[in-house]
Amino acid sequence: MQHSSGPHERPGTTEFHAIDAHDLRAGQRLLLPDGKESAEILEVDTVLDDYGQPALYFAVLDNHTNLRVAHGTRVRAARGKAVRPADLLFSGPAAGAGPSAAEAEAPAAAVVTPAAEAGASAAAPPTIETVPAAPLRGPSDIALDTGEVVHVPGAASARPERANASILARLPAPEDKPEDLMRAIDAAHPGRHAVHELAARLARGVNVKSGACLADLRALAYELYIGQRDAEGALKVADLLAVLPYDGNPARWASIESALGLAAHLAREAGQEDRAAAYGELLRTPEDAETDPFRARMAQRVRQRALNEPNLYDKEIARAVGAKDHAEERGWRMLRLGSLLHLRAHGGSTAFEQDELDRRIEVELDAVRA
Repeated sequence: MQHSSGPHERPGTTEFHAIDAHDLRAGQRLLLPDGKESAEILEVDTVLDDYGQPALYFAVLDNHTNLRVAHGTRVRAARGKAVRPADLLFSGPAAGAGPSAAEAEAPAAAVVTPAAEAGASAAAPPTIETVPAAPLRGPSDIALDTGEVVHVPGAASARPERANASILARLPAPEDKPEDLMRAIDAAHPGRHAVHELAARLARGVNVKSGACLADLRALAYELYIGQRDAEGALKVADLLAVLPYDGNPARWASIESALGLAAHLAREAGQEDRAAAYGELLRTPEDAETDPFRARMAQRVRQRALNEPNLYDKEIARAVGAKDHAEERGWRMLRLGSLLHLRAHGGSTAFEQDELDRRIEVELDAVRA
């Protein structure tokens, strides 16, 4: 069985069943609205209407986001035990699986476009495209089981039009089209199936509107660094994700956020502290993006919990070590490494000083490469 190096969630191997919103509880693994990703519920808050009846449930999730669920809604939660760590690692779309209908209809949008294609010199630097801004969240009326109707006001989108230009200016401009970079990486690692499978798929077209494509890029960056010890190639791939803006979609942002954590680490290894700091600033952009006061407070609680009480999978790793299941142990250690890279890029936490995070990152790198 092939193990990729990029931490990811894939609920496809877990059985999900429908439950009522009022049955949401901490510890459940919830299938997200995109139908592809899942996340564990850390906490559930209930918002009452003016009659004292439940109107909305805010689920605080372990992927640094929160989800609004209307009372009376049916959602899908995992049945039985939690997924294995191998299911949490991204290994590309399942065999034979294609893009979703929405992705198939969406026009491909390249991450970078050479200026030469716009009529300029072939030597001109490439420009960076941005994803169109998301529409505003409109107001809605929610019908409760009791018959009352609750009006929920709309809110502005949390999605900026582009990543912060002043931060992006501190990052090097890409030298090649993404597809050309994928072909070059594939050629530089002959016989490496894990690299070839991802690079060949991405060489057919990099579509930043596709969550699966973003996850492929993230997986390739981790595989290059951890599996192939190609830090330079890994950083070039991570940079394709780093320039993308936060768009309020937790599934898409998970890939970008993970790549930003890795990119910051790679830049520090290369002695490029300002570049590493730029990645950290980009990673923190969602923290000021939410305009709805209640959602902003909820998001702040999620961040504080993730920073001060990080899940480093100690019990799971100890259990795998005791069972001498090396593949299982590596899977959980990959998730631990992702958490440590995020903490370090974010700037540390009350749980760990930066020097301690650096030490732990090196320990995990040695372990997953052994």
